[in-house]
Amino acid sequence: MYLFILVTQKAWKMPGEMKGEERDSGCSEQLTSKETTESALGNSDAKPTRNAGKNKALIHKYISDKKIIIIVAIIVIVVLSIVIISLAVKKSETCPLCHTSASQGAACPDFWIGYREKCFYVSKEETNWSLSLITCSSFNASLAVIGSQNELDFWVGILGPFHYWFDLSREVNQVWKWSNGTKFKNQFPVRGEGFCAYINGKGADSTICSMEKHFLCSQPESCGNNG
Repeated sequence: MYLFILVTQKAWKMPGEMKGEERDSGCSEQLTSKETTESALGNSDAKPTRNAGKNKALIHKYISDKKIIIIVAIIVIVVLSIVIISLAVKKSETCPLCHTSASQGAACPDFWIGYREKCFYVSKEETNWSLSLITCSSFNASLAVIGSQNELDFWVGILGPFHYWFDLSREVNQVWKWSNGTKFKNQFPVRGEGFCAYINGKGADSTICSMEKHFLCSQPESCGNNG
């Protein structure tokens, strides 16, 4: 009888207890699902935040690298500019050949060529030797005085095959002289049997003075006088 009562009590308690266990189990599952969802949401929020941080760091690094490249480029440009200016100054100091302007305080007038302490004018027009001399005088110059073989070779190279009167002339059976009366010292040969000298592609030659040719004027100015 006692055993039957215990079994009956246990049978009556089991549904309630099972319901409690089921409620507990359901709550646990709901809590676990909720926690898992919150964890997943938290992780998904954290991932974009980390990516945003990485992107920002990459942008800062790119900007920094770009600034460094720009600074290096500026330094290179400045150094090259200094080198070019130095070479230009050095070239103007030696001045074997310079096209300088009087309006800029230089030794030679506009469109004249400076060479070895002289300024030269290369004509575009053609005329005879006497009119060439007069034209050069109007420039406060003379027909070009060529003082050496090297100077003659220089002008042969510059003028090419074209013919240009220069300052030498002579009378019949007389020696070559410059227009100021100074005797020519035969620094270079003058070919031909003429009475007025000119430069051509081979050196110095001579012909009759009435022929029309280009002419070369000179005046004793120096590129070295350029301040």
